[in-house]
Amino acid sequence: MNKLVIILLVLLSGCVSMPENVRPVNNFKVEKYLGKWYEIARLDHSFERGLTRITAAYSMRNDGGLKVINRGYSASENKWQEA
Repeated sequence: MNKLVIILLVLLSGCVSMPENVRPVNNFKVEKYLGKWYEIARLDHSFERGLTRITAAYSMRNDGGLKVINRGYSASENKWQEA
């Protein structure tokens, strides 16, 4: 069991650390990006596979953070999916 925990920690640490050559944008104006964005091209993300009419809706949370709702339509299931 201990080995499994160590492996999971190693794998997850890659998800929360910033890549070496990546720097945050200075003076980023989040207000300019709020609202609904429509997909015009896509990278192969597993949560979008098989979906069409993809959107991402960005809004401010009450705590000052950013809320993102990704949404797409699954024709095979005849319903919308959100993440």
